[in-house]
Amino acid sequence: MTARPSIRATRRTSPTAPAEALAPTAAVPTTPLRPHTWMDRTAAATAPVLLAMSIDLPQGLKVGYVFALLLIPVWLPVLARFREARLFGVLGLAAIAMGAVLTAFSSAGQSTSQTLLAGNSFMVLGLVAGTGALLWARTVIGAPMVAVWFGLGMVAAIPLGNGLSSVNVWRFGLSLPLTVLLLALAWRWSSRLMEFAVIAVIGVVGALNDARSGSAMLVMTAALVLWQLRPSSPGGRGSTVRTLLGLGVLAAAVYTIAQAVILGGLLGERTQERTQAQIDTSGNLIVGGRPEAAATVELVVNRPLGYGSGALPTLSDILSAKTGMSFIGYQPNNGYVERYMFGNGYEVHSMIGDLWVRFGLLGTALIVLLFVLTFRAIGDGLARRAASALVVWLAIRMLWNLCFSPIDSSMLLTMLFLGVAFVPVATRHRADPSGTVALRTLPSSRSAVRR
Repeated sequence: MTARPSIRATRRTSPTAPAEALAPTAAVPTTPLRPHTWMDRTAAATAPVLLAMSIDLPQGLKVGYVFALLLIPVWLPVLARFREARLFGVLGLAAIAMGAVLTAFSSAGQSTSQTLLAGNSFMVLGLVAGTGALLWARTVIGAPMVAVWFGLGMVAAIPLGNGLSSVNVWRFGLSLPLTVLLLALAWRWSSRLMEFAVIAVIGVVGALNDARSGSAMLVMTAALVLWQLRPSSPGGRGSTVRTLLGLGVLAAAVYTIAQAVILGGLLGERTQERTQAQIDTSGNLIVGGRPEAAATVELVVNRPLGYGSGALPTLSDILSAKTGMSFIGYQPNNGYVERYMFGNGYEVHSMIGDLWVRFGLLGTALIVLLFVLTFRAIGDGLARRAASALVVWLAIRMLWNLCFSPIDSSMLLTMLFLGVAFVPVATRHRADPSGTVALRTLPSSRSAVRR
């Protein structure tokens, strides 16, 4: 009788693979048709560390990007194992080309910078290559260990950044690396208790250090992790659509409660005053806290196709941005617009706006794909009650960054999220003639499939 490949058989063929408990995916990537060598495992651990450390090289390159590009021969075939991974790569490369084309057109009427063009191009190229490298590493050491090594890289890079010298060391230097590392360790150890402990401690510390949005995201994460623990009928599976609708209701509730807590002075007088001032500006905390969105609308109206990854702002662009910001009640004549938003290219403080300005319609297409990937990962993982706290938090953070965070500072978490949350393609493989048993992909459940 021919033996049927099984998950248990596959575990024996890869004894070094850790348990990928609480997996966020609907299916699990197949193992390679050859055993992993020590060099594979070393490279798979090194890639996330170097990417997370984000060590700069000339022209916008980074050490991690170079390492990921050197791994192209091993991660390029792996993209086919994950839904939309190849589309993501193609769109990323096409956006780079579109940014260069738009820059060439813009050069007829405004100044351009080849250094800026190279920096923006390498940033997107690094995102594509880095994501590919993390996906490959995921097939070698498992998603939880990829996240652990990435978190270790972020922690190791703390002294290399300027967060320790900022006014708010916790918010700008420590919170993100520690959150990633500790939640990754909880995922690796399959510990819901540790997840809740990490969320509670970091959430309280963040709330006391003026990290309003960060603490609210952790509250949402805790609520969604807790929601997965509710009793269910045997064989039952939640609806992804209902899950996403519930996520929207939860977000609205957290926003309302958090705003009431802040305005009540429970998180300190400074946080209360800043929040009230932002509400007074436009009548809404989100709009008042992100006036750059109004500037983005004006730029879109002026040039719907985008500006180019190497284009430099004109005086007309700056005045248009100020007009939009004034419309919502913000006073833009304070130096912020000239120095930060348009001091060296275009920076409109959202991934949506930044990708559109620099890479035009293909940058917008990339944004749409990122939204789809995020909602798919979080919706499917929660519906199956298999999403780890780290993946839930990264998905919430991803949605926030798409709308409200600069693309440059969002790259690390975007790369990590894509690396651990891409949904694998459901496939079946048979044992090859050499005797290597490949994993038969099965739907995930609460008792998460290993790997």
